[in-house]
Amino acid sequence: MPPRLPFKRDLPSRDEHRINDRIRVPRVKVVDENGAMLGDMPTLEALRMAKDRGYDLVEVASDARPPVCKFLDYGKYKYEQKKKQKKSKSKQHVQQVKEVRMRPLTDEHDVATKVKKAREILEHGDKILITIFFRGREQAHKEIGRELMGKIKKDLDDVGKLEHDITMQGPRMQITMLPKPGGPKPKPKPPTAGAPVPAGPMPSASPAAAAPPAGSAGPNGPEAAAPAPTPAPQGDSSAKA
Repeated sequence: MPPRLPFKRDLPSRDEHRINDRIRVPRVKVVDENGAMLGDMPTLEALRMAKDRGYDLVEVASDARPPVCKFLDYGKYKYEQKKKQKKSKSKQHVQQVKEVRMRPLTDEHDVATKVKKAREILEHGDKILITIFFRGREQAHKEIGRELMGKIKKDLDDVGKLEHDITMQGPRMQITMLPKPGGPKPKPKPPTAGAPVPAGPMPSASPAAAAPPAGSAGPNGPEAAAPAPTPAPQGDSSAKA
């Protein structure tokens, strides 16, 4: 009995479109490289025209009857599409969940610092998980943590909205806040010390501070503007002796 041949299955191509010889329909509707409609024609004729013009025949609307094909430089087309996708992804912000931790008896100044950090996170567009961690006897005074959480929610109300209210996870009291749509935008950072001064025209000196032109009278009259007399030469000291 002859050996059985392995079953072969045509795997889908990595290309998103059927191009050139992979277009198996007998007729297609053709659009040229400039966007002009050439009309319905046999697929072989469309392939010949695309080859003569130095382009690929690319199926751009497979659901149409007949399918719509266009003359394209397919390699360049794929490169531009990939470039556009990469650019759009770079503009998208992937939201993250960031945590700010504190204790129920944290100093008021430290609480203000952590609330400021939470505000920056919300303004950047990320979620914030605020955790108050209780230790030992502190767990018997959960009302201190609830009061602190209420103050934090009030301080962040203008930039964030509550996603999950107070929950207890063991010794942790937590809330989750989302950035509020249409909230205030983050303020620009002040320039750091030693930053270069922006270039621009230097301020001109005032007329009062300008020096008088040559030959003009000084502030004390013409005598003040005249040059100082040259000192007389001294005689020989040995002759005096």
